[in-house]
Amino acid sequence: MNEEKISLFAEQLIGLKQFEWARVKQVVDMYFSSKAAKVELDDFVELKRRIEIEFNLRQFG
Repeated sequence: MNEEKISLFAEQLIGLKQFEWARVKQVVDMYFSSKAAKVELDDFVELKRRIEIEFNLRQFG
């Protein structure tokens, strides 16, 4: 992780509540688990969709 990614990531976390972080972490951990053979987040659209579903911003599908 480089300095730019750290800054961007930290900036996005400001104001996040602990329970929100726990939910995001759970989604990311499950996504990593499903990609066990390729341990790298590579599909922005799919990750975004899963987080939206978790936060009830989108229906399944």
